[in-house]
Amino acid sequence: MSKIPLPRVVKRPLVAVWNASHRLGWLARDYASAIAQGRIEPCSVCGKTRPMLYRRRVIPDRLVELWGLSPRQAVALARKESSDCSACGAKLRARRLAEALLDLYPTGARSLRDWARSSVARDLRIAEINRIDGLHEALKGLPDFRSSDFTPGATPGAVVDGVRCEDFTRLTYPDACFDLVLTSETLEHVPDLASALAECHRVLAPGGRHVFTAPVSPNVAKTFPRARLGPDGSVEHLAPSISHPGGDWGYPVFTELGTDLPDILRQAGFETEIRFGPISDDDLAQVYVCRKP
Repeated sequence: MSKIPLPRVVKRPLVAVWNASHRLGWLARDYASAIAQGRIEPCSVCGKTRPMLYRRRVIPDRLVELWGLSPRQAVALARKESSDCSACGAKLRARRLAEALLDLYPTGARSLRDWARSSVARDLRIAEINRIDGLHEALKGLPDFRSSDFTPGATPGAVVDGVRCEDFTRLTYPDACFDLVLTSETLEHVPDLASALAECHRVLAPGGRHVFTAPVSPNVAKTFPRARLGPDGSVEHLAPSISHPGGDWGYPVFTELGTDLPDILRQAGFETEIRFGPISDDDLAQVYVCRKP
């Protein structure tokens, strides 16, 4: 039987209803799975005890294929990139960053939102390099919180649509002006990793910390470049191309980070520790704490 063509004025609302019903169905399954598996816990970002919603679908099969992930690693990566707090939406990697901050700068607070009201937090000079959903909302009210994103073609330090633009390889901030730099899933997308680490070291005050997450594969022992920028701004691929989040679409990966990352961080002048480690096939959501001596 041939399909009956529908007028656009009818088709558009029907498609919207169809898509909305699918989203509600997925959400219902996510809640049911979290409750059935006991994934109900306090959120270190908002402080509420809620179901944590795991969504395997956030990691495309194409990314799994190109990156060479095993089924267990794909599940672990999906856990890192979802496990959303059903109250505030913070992913596992954001919640682990929050846990690290609560421990590194103790105030007795049990959530990042409460911590941000403390004098300890308000005295910190904090740079967020590329917005970290969950943490950004909790910290944006602090008096010395500076947030930025990379905008291709924008002049570093300029403000575009209300957001400061910064290039991690040539930050416009002065020397030793921050006590804390926060990034999440950013270093792999920077064209020159060494320059980014040097700039981070430069803008941190002595004793300051860079606290971050990054995608490190247990399959890769040694960090290597996947691509580099040419003089004209074009991307030259040195290894098979991978982008996040889609595998073959999204932001290009310039550096494949390996399990030797802590050594690279130490060579860049940081005292380094890994939290929630070690990296394994079942846990890829480590937090790196780098302190400038």
